[in-house]
Amino acid sequence: MNAINRHSMRRYLPWCVAALLTACGGDDGKPGNPGEPGGPPASEIAQLVVEVNEVQLNNNIATINYRVTNEDDEPVVGIPSSTYIASQLLPQGYTNAGNSSQWQYFTSESCSPDCPGEFVDHRNGQYSYTFSGTFDGMNDVSYIAGSTQRLVIKIGGDNLPDGTPLPITNQHYDWQDNGMVAYTRNIVTIETCNTCHNDLAFHGSKYNEIETCVTCHTEGRVSNNDNIFPQMVHSKHLQGYPGSLADCQTCHAEDETLTEHLNWARVPTMEACGSCHTSIDFPAGEGHPAQADNSNCVACHNADWTMSAHNDGGNDEALAQFNAQITQASLAGTTVNFTVRLSNPQTGSVYSDSADKLNFISDLRVYANWGNSFDYATRSAKSIKLNETSPSSGSNGEYSYMITDLAVPAGSELDTGTLAIQGRLCAANGQLGDCGDESFSTVNIKSSYQFFNAEMIADMGRRSVVTNETCGSCHGDQALNYHGSRNDLEQQCQLCHNPNMAADSQASNPSIATADYKHMIHSIHNGQREGYESINYPGNIGNCAQCHAETDNGGLTAALPLFEGVPPLMLDNGTYTSATTAICSDCHTSDSAKGHMTQQGGVFMGTFEDATAGTESCATCHGQGSSVDVLKVHPIN
Repeated sequence: MNAINRHSMRRYLPWCVAALLTACGGDDGKPGNPGEPGGPPASEIAQLVVEVNEVQLNNNIATINYRVTNEDDEPVVGIPSSTYIASQLLPQGYTNAGNSSQWQYFTSESCSPDCPGEFVDHRNGQYSYTFSGTFDGMNDVSYIAGSTQRLVIKIGGDNLPDGTPLPITNQHYDWQDNGMVAYTRNIVTIETCNTCHNDLAFHGSKYNEIETCVTCHTEGRVSNNDNIFPQMVHSKHLQGYPGSLADCQTCHAEDETLTEHLNWARVPTMEACGSCHTSIDFPAGEGHPAQADNSNCVACHNADWTMSAHNDGGNDEALAQFNAQITQASLAGTTVNFTVRLSNPQTGSVYSDSADKLNFISDLRVYANWGNSFDYATRSAKSIKLNETSPSSGSNGEYSYMITDLAVPAGSELDTGTLAIQGRLCAANGQLGDCGDESFSTVNIKSSYQFFNAEMIADMGRRSVVTNETCGSCHGDQALNYHGSRNDLEQQCQLCHNPNMAADSQASNPSIATADYKHMIHSIHNGQREGYESINYPGNIGNCAQCHAETDNGGLTAALPLFEGVPPLMLDNGTYTSATTAICSDCHTSDSAKGHMTQQGGVFMGTFEDATAGTESCATCHGQGSSVDVLKVHPIN
């Protein structure tokens, strides 16, 4: 079971435990049995697991009983500090028709080491905390009997008495004073956020769960309503967001385990919508008919309308009616002969005409470059436009073409090449249509690639260092389009953005002043490339696993040593920087870092012979399994 699944199970385990135990008692209840000893206490702790057993009310004062273990279910004893946050949920429409459900903050009580209430360590992994008073009236909020309540426990960030460090952990627990929780408000998950951000944590890294954030960032708790959680998160993503802001489901991903994951479409409000549509003043009627409250929003903006307005207008449905696939390819001297099959995946049928006769194709191109062992022969891939080219042969959906004058260096005839397809179709309302009809607009297909050798289609070719999936975790699945309709970040971009592109020797750091893909991407994401200085990378820039793909043996393509076919960095003055040194200096730009690389045999702006002499000893210390393996010293997760 992978780490994410284990984490997910543990997050929901307290809820399951609550289903089996009596969740809470009446006003005359007594604190529950703290449990029998749970075996020897944990001596090593990589993860804290918090399981809430129950919440009891005694004279309307809540006591929470919970158990803390490590990842091996061994009890953790002697936790020195903790924080307890309490809130209650107002149901949708409770405050006014059309209003969404919302949390009301009661209190936050911390033991560090003194407590406002009563903290008990039962010395067997079981703990209890009794709040300092009744929730009713705290923070000027009235306790509503029978409503959903939430308690958040925060522990960690310090050490046990024996010096064992405790990782920071937040655990939420929803409960009701009259039995099983009937409803709650869970809209997004921290796992979804962390596909871009990596281990989000705020306020001194103490709080790292969405359920914690929404408990405090509520009306009446924050001094500025712009910092209520939905408004705050929407507004923060308006600048520099790496995907389409119109695609709400990038963050509001479909997840049946989340009770209100469809709220973005189902419950429109001025507060949520206005945090993105900032030019609208709803009460004043500016940019929208005047609305005094949220009671009429859903009359026009029902769920179907909202989903339609926040998607691609049916483009996905139209694209699903077309597929271009290279079914045959071979090399004859310097000519690539290949066959393309055009089909409709929805019907399973082929398009009988070739691309130049299909009126819904606005642009369909095939690019070719040769050489996987040396990262391609030329800086500009050869290409043809199929929609402007008559095929050399073929019929009934399969047509053959050729690309001539491909650069094939002597001795590389047994290597492989890559063919890439890109294009645009004309579509409207989910249907493909005539490009001559102005009612149809163009939409980009998802670019694809196919490896080939001298004789046939090949399964293997140039290594994949990143994938469309890893890039898509932030940018969306092939949603970034460059040079018109090129969106295959995994293999297509490298056909032109390869080591044949020379770096600017006059730049202060030439390795980030080249269009070679690996250097270009590093410099863009770390904000060092000219024109991209304002990039605010949302994750930890040192976490190579955010973008780099796994290898077949379960490693990471960021590991050293580099693939032996990676050439040195070529500069426009005829000098070269050795391969590993060039890669590392994309991010490690200080004089001391460059001095270290040079001392270990790295070459900056030397001759080709020097840069390829094999003097770099980087992998000796930084290679896989070594003392300072790059996969260990980078914050990879």
